Amino acid sequence: MKEVAISTHRLTKAFSGKEVIRECQISVERATIYGFLGRNGDGKTTVFKILLGLCRPSAGRATVLGMDSRKDAVNILKHTGCLIETPVFHEHLSAIENLQLHLAYMGLEDRNIDPVLRQVGLMDTGTQPISEFSFGMRQRLAIARAVIHQPEVLILDEPFNGLDPVSVKEMCFFFRQLVDKEGVTILLSSHLLSEIEQVADRIGVIVNGKIMLEQDTGEIRRKHPEDMGDYLIKVMEGKIK
Repeated sequence: MKEVAISTHRLTKAFSGKEVIRECQISVERATIYGFLGRNGDGKTTVFKILLGLCRPSAGRATVLGMDSRKDAVNILKHTGCLIETPVFHEHLSAIENLQLHLAYMGLEDRNIDPVLRQVGLMDTGTQPISEFSFGMRQRLAIARAVIHQPEVLILDEPFNGLDPVSVKEMCFFFRQLVDKEGVTILLSSHLLSEIEQVADRIGVIVNGKIMLEQDTGEIRRKHPEDMGDYLIKVMEGKIK
């Protein structure tokens, strides 16, 4: 069994007295891709924010690379790349300039930017300002920003948003390469079930703030060879417990 890179234990979060996360428990092994599924409002983004130390849990514990999200948020962010909600950039600057600023903020000005831009398909943007970028181009840049400092862990909330089918396939290949060649651990959410089925090593499903399924993708496929997507949808809808 591989070492665990990300875990939560009885994680609970309440807003205004209403629990949106209820004793959530997930476990993500190092150098794997974990696909996190759930309907809008079921708590995926809240779990991600807690893991990154951007939101404090009401109860329970969350760890990333052995670091507690309450106590070690700064260190977690140093070792983690993330894409949470709509990415924000310096609109008047180019892709390269935005990444240069991000690296300066991280104290890593000497990193080579060109290979990452090439990997996400933004090599030919030159001095074009972000204000002229399409939504899909912004999403690619957000992924580039998440990986530019070579983090050990990526936490990506809907990274395929705004991407066409060819771009989604390219990003899936890119993520797989990061895991298989560089040992990166990836926790990602997506509404694209087919991509999750193909790229994820393990799948977790959250329903109304509680984990209803956590299983290796291969095992789910073995049990549901003809209707894996339909099965996962039923779990997300709360029809299978």
